[in-house]
Amino acid sequence: MSRATCPVSLDMNNFDERLSKLLHRERHNFAGSSSRAIVELVNLLFDFAIKMRASDMHIEPFEDNLRVRYRIDGQLQELHQPLPLRVAEALTARIKILARMDTTAAFLPLDGSIRFDNVEMRVASMPSHGAESLTIRLLDISAELHNLSELGFTSGNEKIFRQMINSASGMIVLTGPMNSGKSTTLYAALRELNQPSRSIMTLEDPIEQHVEGISQVQVNEKTGLTFAAGLRAMLRMDCNCLMVGEARDAETSKIAVRAALTGHLLFTTLHAADSCSAVFRLLEMGVEPYLLAATLNGVVAQRLVRKLCPRCKKLLADGSFQAVGCEDCRGTGYHGRLALHEILRVDKNLRALILSSRDLDEIRSAAIDAGLKTLTFDAREKVRAGLTTLDEVGRVLGDENFS
Repeated sequence: MSRATCPVSLDMNNFDERLSKLLHRERHNFAGSSSRAIVELVNLLFDFAIKMRASDMHIEPFEDNLRVRYRIDGQLQELHQPLPLRVAEALTARIKILARMDTTAAFLPLDGSIRFDNVEMRVASMPSHGAESLTIRLLDISAELHNLSELGFTSGNEKIFRQMINSASGMIVLTGPMNSGKSTTLYAALRELNQPSRSIMTLEDPIEQHVEGISQVQVNEKTGLTFAAGLRAMLRMDCNCLMVGEARDAETSKIAVRAALTGHLLFTTLHAADSCSAVFRLLEMGVEPYLLAATLNGVVAQRLVRKLCPRCKKLLADGSFQAVGCEDCRGTGYHGRLALHEILRVDKNLRALILSSRDLDEIRSAAIDAGLKTLTFDAREKVRAGLTTLDEVGRVLGDENFS
C-alpha cells in the first residue's frame, strides 16, 4: 500500500491539530482518490485508529459532515471533529481502491481487505443516505497470540478448560455474541495443542491470525468451499484436531458432531445466550440427541467487559472499585478488556439429560447442581478482585443483579 508521510507517534493532544491543519491546507485538493491530500488523510486516520487500539472504524456520511467513530474496548467513541462532507466521495473511493472493491458499485454492499503496516483491515461498504458508509475491522497480525493463562480464566475454570481440550476426541463449543473473544480463546486452545505429533486444521471465515504449524483454510462460498463442504473434505485429511469457525447451519452442525464421533477433537462456535442454551440450540438445529450426548465434551460461554484502568481506579469503602478517568484511559476509567467465562463440562448425568430431555431449564438446573459457575458468578468474582465494576458487567450481561 502506498503511504504518504505521516507521523509515527499520534495522540489525542496533537491529532486534532494535525487533522485541522491538513483539512485547511489542502481544502481545495480533495478532488480525487489518488490526490496527495486524500492519501495523507486516509493514512492519518488509519494511523490514529491503530494508535488508539481501535478494533473497528465507522465512517458515516450525514447531511452536513462525515462522522468517524472508533470502537475501543467494545465501545464506539467519537474522538475527533467530523470531517467536511466535501472529502466523503474521494475518501470512500480511496479506501475502496485500497481494499480492491468496485468503486463503480456505489449502491451495492461490498467487502474487501487492506494490509496497512502490520494490520489487516476488513472493509465493508453499505449504501447510506445517497452516499456510502464504511465499516473497517482492524486485525493486528503482528500481535502475539494469547496463551490460555492470559485469557482471564479463574484458576478453577482454567483447570476445567485444559482438561476439556486435552481429550482425545469429542466436541468443544464456544458461544457468545459477536466480539466476545471467542476467536481469541480458540486460538489459545489450538496453540496449546499445537505439537509436531498432532495434525491440526482449521476452517475459518475470515482467518484472523496465522498460526505456524497449523493448516488454516479460508471459507470461500463463491467457489463452493462452504463450512459444510470444507469440513467434509477435512475428514479425509488424517487430522487429529479440527476447528470450524462457526456451526452456522444444521448441515455443518451435524457434520461436526459426526466428525467428533469418529475420533476427532473438534472446536467450533455457536451463537447462544449461555452454555446450556448452546446445548439446546444444537438439538433445535436437528443434531440427534444420542450423537450430541456421545460427543459433546463441554461448552464455554463468554463475554468481554472493560477492565478498570489500573492508574486511576478508586477503592471505595465497601471494598469495590470505581472507574474515575485519567489521561491514560482518555477519561473513561477503563483500559483494555477482560473475559467473563461460564464453562459447562458434560458429565454422565448431563449426557443422560441430553438423551431424555429437551427442557432447557432442566438442563440448566442439573448443570448448576453439578457445579456450573455461571457468567454472573464469574462476573461477581472479577468485580470483587477489582478488575471491573458492577456498572460495566451490568451493561454487558443486562442482569438486574448488577444494575
